[in-house]
Amino acid sequence: MPALWVYRGSDGALPIYDGVTRATRVAKLVPGILKPVEVVGDLQPACGYLPTVGDFLP
Repeated sequence: MPALWVYRGSDGALPIYDGVTRATRVAKLVPGILKPVEVVGDLQPACGYLPTVGDFLP
């Protein structure tokens, strides 16, 4: 499975750019497993206020 593409926000948060569906499936089917990510760039604004994958799981 390819790595998730993420950006690094100015506050250190890592919003997912490509691979949200894969991240959600991994979090739902095998919780606790770590998934490799590839940081593809930096964002100037803070991104910590955005929802996380865990916020949408039952």
